[in-house]
Amino acid sequence: MEVDSVADGGELPPPIAFKTAVMVPSQTELQLTTVPLAVAAFPAKAGNALIRTLGTTEPLADYKHLKRVRKAPDDGSLLEVILCALPHAAPAAAASSSADGASGAAAGADGTAAADAAGEQPEQLPLEQLPAELQALYSQHGGVRLRLMRGAAVPPQTRAQWEAWTKLWPITWRIPENGTPVTEEQPVDERTQRYFEHHMRRAIEMAAASRLDNAAVIAQPPSLEALAEAVDGTMFHPLRHAAMAVVAVAADRDLALWPPTATAAQPGEGAEGGGPGGLGAAAQPPEEESKAAEGGEGASKRPRLGDGAAQPAAAGVAVDAAAASASAAAAAASAGSRPYMCTGYDMFVVREPCIMCAMGLVHSRVQRVIYCQPDPQHGALGSRQRLHACRSLNHTYEVFRMERQPAAAGGVAPGQAS
Repeated sequence: MEVDSVADGGELPPPIAFKTAVMVPSQTELQLTTVPLAVAAFPAKAGNALIRTLGTTEPLADYKHLKRVRKAPDDGSLLEVILCALPHAAPAAAASSSADGASGAAAGADGTAAADAAGEQPEQLPLEQLPAELQALYSQHGGVRLRLMRGAAVPPQTRAQWEAWTKLWPITWRIPENGTPVTEEQPVDERTQRYFEHHMRRAIEMAAASRLDNAAVIAQPPSLEALAEAVDGTMFHPLRHAAMAVVAVAADRDLALWPPTATAAQPGEGAEGGGPGGLGAAAQPPEEESKAAEGGEGASKRPRLGDGAAQPAAAGVAVDAAAASASAAAAAASAGSRPYMCTGYDMFVVREPCIMCAMGLVHSRVQRVIYCQPDPQHGALGSRQRLHACRSLNHTYEVFRMERQPAAAGGVAPGQAS
């Protein structure tokens, strides 16, 4: 294993270069499912009146992404209109569905098989299968060739999906709203990339210098100074993975800046079930004490994400809890109340966290996790599992992958096992 530092009398090694960091999708893309549609053709002049009436009598509330009308592809004088959805009228061969809801007629995560499905001949539909109101509307406006056709049952999440799915029946493309689960890898901007690279280089240097394959750094964005650092310690203890170790260092730092007081917790109590002086023990501000005395909820509830003042960016790295000093007390006083664990912090780790570490980071309340090396066997944040996509957890964080540029021919990338 090579070390990314200048050895005495040695040559300057090449700088660590990274690919652009990308946000790791929090869920896989939706599979295409289709819905059977009753589609009829009408003279173009009847279009406006027909659409107004259908909007009242048969609104497509669950399929607003589908366009209600299109020009007939084989006759420019006709408009093809969706009269209604027929979820119970689909032939088995056209809409067989598996247990997970994916349509048997449309395969492929991005719906690439939709083009083939679009080429199928529509099936003639008896007028009697329509509700009475739609039968009357069909006759009143001179409807012809009533057919059963298919459209996407869910709106597309990506542009590629839209291009494939709209071949079945036209879809209105809308950029997904904020809060929609991420389904595509999204690159970060240049400023974020520089910030990520600064701390990831430090983690890689630590891993290489210790001749281990993993190390982690915790920082408060956008500061370039680390709050906590740790290397993998599984050779000493099976639970001391780099991510777990660095959270413990950050907790020790907090205890040094905000020492527990006699009123912080009684024996057997703690913010997360720990005893006095444990990781869950925290000093209780006077206003919280008064709330607790009055039966309020201040001391009994876990702080929500974003509560508490930010910590000073230049507070230092691994601080020994027993070494708290007057300067640390002054820094704590200026910083305000102690935040809950790693709320608002970023964690940089060389190797993708496993399930245990990923869950530990949920409970530590980190804001973002940035890793360098994917772990196809144990990785829980994009490779083997996507724990950050589990919305039932009480906290979720964003995940980014920032891999190293390939090493020169014949070389081994620093920070990786040789």
